[in-house]
Amino acid sequence: MKNRYFSMLSILVILSLVLAVPVSAKDNVGGTLKPGEVVTFEQKVPINIVFIGYDKKDIDKQTILNELPSTYAPIVRYPPFYGIPGRDMGLKFNFDYNFSFKNSDFSKKFFNYMKGIGVAGNPTVFQTMYNDQLNNVLNVNGPVLYIDAPSVEKWLAKNLENQKGYTIVFINWYNRPDFKFHVYTKTDEVDPDTGYNFGAIRDSRKLIAWGGSNSRLWFYDLSAGPEAWTNNWNVDNLDFDGNGIEDYRMPPIWEYSAGGFRDPSALSGDLGLVTRFVGIDLLFTTSPLYDPMVTAPSVGGDKIIHVSMLEDDPTSLGTDWIDPALVKSRFTKFEPYYDWQTNVVDHNPIDANAQRAFRIWGDLLPENDCWNDYFFTFAELFCYFDQNRATYIPDYGNADYVAGVYAFNTTADNLGSQSGLLGFADDNWVDGTQSYVFEFDTEDYRSIGYGFSTTTIHEAGHHFGLSHPHDGYDSEYAFDYGPGDFFNFAWSGDESNTIMHYMDLSTQFGQFDQDNMYRYEMAGYLNWSNELVANILATPNSKSVKKNIEHANEYAGKAVEGFNKWKYLDAASNARRAYEELSIAASQLGLSTPSMNMMRMMPNPNVSHEGDPIRFPDN
Repeated sequence: MKNRYFSMLSILVILSLVLAVPVSAKDNVGGTLKPGEVVTFEQKVPINIVFIGYDKKDIDKQTILNELPSTYAPIVRYPPFYGIPGRDMGLKFNFDYNFSFKNSDFSKKFFNYMKGIGVAGNPTVFQTMYNDQLNNVLNVNGPVLYIDAPSVEKWLAKNLENQKGYTIVFINWYNRPDFKFHVYTKTDEVDPDTGYNFGAIRDSRKLIAWGGSNSRLWFYDLSAGPEAWTNNWNVDNLDFDGNGIEDYRMPPIWEYSAGGFRDPSALSGDLGLVTRFVGIDLLFTTSPLYDPMVTAPSVGGDKIIHVSMLEDDPTSLGTDWIDPALVKSRFTKFEPYYDWQTNVVDHNPIDANAQRAFRIWGDLLPENDCWNDYFFTFAELFCYFDQNRATYIPDYGNADYVAGVYAFNTTADNLGSQSGLLGFADDNWVDGTQSYVFEFDTEDYRSIGYGFSTTTIHEAGHHFGLSHPHDGYDSEYAFDYGPGDFFNFAWSGDESNTIMHYMDLSTQFGQFDQDNMYRYEMAGYLNWSNELVANILATPNSKSVKKNIEHANEYAGKAVEGFNKWKYLDAASNARRAYEELSIAASQLGLSTPSMNMMRMMPNPNVSHEGDPIRFPDN
């Protein structure tokens, strides 16, 4: 996607500043709320770094440690693109690193298991492309083993006993006498609309890493591949994309050699980079793209995904390519403490005004419209549908939160300059608050596997807060990054179990998604409760809602207990209950409930906007 930029205008920021008070979560045991305070819930997080098949003399633990952070404090990522500090999430993680090298008996058992479940086949297209490089140190010869990644994750989680916290397993099968060239696969989920099995069909979806299915473990195997996703099959070109900056990537383990792509001394540092900028920053303790609390329904309200299907192709019907029940089921499983609805309304055919906005957005209709206020045509869908929201999104209950999704069943030609784009979860173009979801499907897209359902789940996941596993924020360095140039290796974060990756191998939210979202909402609801209970106690009639306050304290105590025990679903569920109790009390007293402090300003011209494209459309 081309980035969209617009130039600086005058800015007026209305900010409400509050002091964050760092408090250990353990100080809150017993359910005692802290009226008026914004609490930072801290947690000690063990990070286990396990080596299988690596010789201790080849790994410098201190070099790895030098790359690693001491702490992580998540922020909301999108407001900083507008020059606004990302909201402190009220969370801080303090890391404790533990290194272990598995002995020869364990390694033998593990690699025998790998051989036992592997299925022999020809080298992948990308292994063959590696063989065709001028500077490769060896050729990948068949037969190659195709090994089921979720099975390996499950085996490791079971056999690496007493691994509290999060675990990264670095695997090296190379140089062992029983070594087999291999890749990992995930083939147990197909696209629910098209039946297309990306994991089985596409060589670009063959893996060197995986994790987060039903464990807090992620493995990374440089003796697998080479692969497409991180471009590590290419050992001829440092600047893979030709933009004048080296695309830093970790080559196959045998390329860490004299005359290879990387000096052997770089191995430990590279593994440290993967641990920090993929494992920790993108998977284990990542930051949300948008603020999850913006989408919190009021007491008694539902979370609603309202899909307006805009039929822009008279030869097909978009409603044939979306399963609203599946979409609802994925979010119900993900956040069961909410009541969910997914509703689809078919606009057949697309109305003339929406079609005009769509053509302007795709640069097919060179006309002025609301996009001029934002300087680029990419804003046209946001501004048109925002101005005409009532035309497409009906009134729901006042307590509901409604995510507006606009699904265009169209053609490649009608997408114009945006052909190849699957969708994007837009912000409001002024302060980085989420606004609407826009998504696209065509007969061409469906021929290579894409229906509307997985795009809806993915983009709504962004709307409710989740980031990709290939881009994120580093807390100590205080910068945001994506998978390009020095951080090209961040693409490996996609090799994890989540609908939020680009690999199309999962239709669900994985363990890492769950951990992060539940922690965000636990801290968010408890701090809202702290604000609300202070307001309640300041009223003359606060004694009339004493029972509500007591119940809220009980739920808050259970939330903190769940957080401390790493039972994050319990933590989020009970934090929500605490807030609901206080909201009921506030209503009885005629008080308003807390909400996000919305920041309003003129459009900021320096923010890039882009969507989620199809990666490797030809493979």
